Amino acid sequence: MAHEDKAGGDKAGGAARPWRQVTIAGRRWRIAGDPDDTYFQWATHHAKGMGEIHAVAAAVLPGDGRGVALDIGANIGMTAVILGALAPQGRVVAVEPSPATAARLRETLALNRLDGRVAVEQAAVSAAPGHAEFHFDAGHSAGSKLVNAGTMDRATLASPPVRVPVTTVDALVAAHGLDRLDLVKVDVEGFEGDVLDGAAETMARHRPAFILEFNAWTLLCNRNANPRTVLEDWLARFPVIHAFRGAAAPERVRPENALAFLHDHLVIRKCADDLVLSFDDGWVARWQPPGRAKA
Repeated sequence: MAHEDKAGGDKAGGAARPWRQVTIAGRRWRIAGDPDDTYFQWATHHAKGMGEIHAVAAAVLPGDGRGVALDIGANIGMTAVILGALAPQGRVVAVEPSPATAARLRETLALNRLDGRVAVEQAAVSAAPGHAEFHFDAGHSAGSKLVNAGTMDRATLASPPVRVPVTTVDALVAAHGLDRLDLVKVDVEGFEGDVLDGAAETMARHRPAFILEFNAWTLLCNRNANPRTVLEDWLARFPVIHAFRGAAAPERVRPENALAFLHDHLVIRKCADDLVLSFDDGWVARWQPPGRAKA
């Protein structure tokens, strides 16, 4: 269970830094954000979904607290604090392309005394390093995204794109000297396949599990990608895929039931699924329903 307890602000340089307090898996966190950002305003609602991510991460990361994780598309830090708490003797790298949102991410980590445990990279993650145009949506930070030339109508963007550095999973692992990687969470508004393309060496060497958002709307709108093709590609890359199902056990997605899964994804779940892509299913036996997994 997760709920918002209160809101407040800490003084820094004479200005108040707004934060909202939420509870995830029985533990309270202070989450920093900008007052005009609807994602921050609705922190209570978004925190509810963090219970499912916590349950999966607790099952995937080793129980000795020495796990290593990447949080790609970290936004204002709700997943980053979960990973930091589950890996107190491990390492977590949180990656966020927007300079403004990365600043709020750092504040969230500082408010929860995790800034010494979770490293922050201000960059986008894709298939190859370089630079790219990024649309920062100040009114809804969770809708910020890379600008896909040729498929995105710039007239629909709320503000002009900004140029941001781009890295890859393989480059992040090398830059941070990670000698293992257990979990990668990815929420990049339809560009998840590009992140996987830049993780080939890491996947071959470390075989991490990936928590990925699968959203047919963002795939079509932002990446001009066929959701069926994307799902079939992921099923070819990973031997095991499961879908979050709240308090129920994760649901196995197989090639033979992929079309049935897509039907329910589009018609019943309104284009919203979180998937776990992994190289074995050992974590499923350790999974416990949200609220029962270790905090």
